[in-house]
Amino acid sequence: MAANASARDLSSLQQRALALENHAEARTQAYQRATWIRFVGVFFPIPFVVVLLRLEMAAWTYYVWGGLIILGGAVLYVIDTAASTRVDEAVEAAATARKAYEEAARGGVTPP
Repeated sequence: MAANASARDLSSLQQRALALENHAEARTQAYQRATWIRFVGVFFPIPFVVVLLRLEMAAWTYYVWGGLIILGGAVLYVIDTAASTRVDEAVEAAATARKAYEEAARGGVTPP
């Protein structure tokens, strides 16, 4: 009976490790997909508008556009850091779950 319970525990550890690995992979892919969109959204429109309107703008507006680029970059940095931290936490949780499963498996119980 105890061996059966150990096998069930090991099986649940394996399922949890696989679920966390899938979750970490999904978060990583979502992060990679969204990062380039954020970068393009910040660093493309402002310089593009400045190039298009360069002959129509007053000299002082270049300072405003430059400030917007710096502000946009700072906001992007904050958002990207938060997203990267969430991905790192998911990967770490998956690695911890995988390590717990492997240690339990080395304990003599084989998964069903």
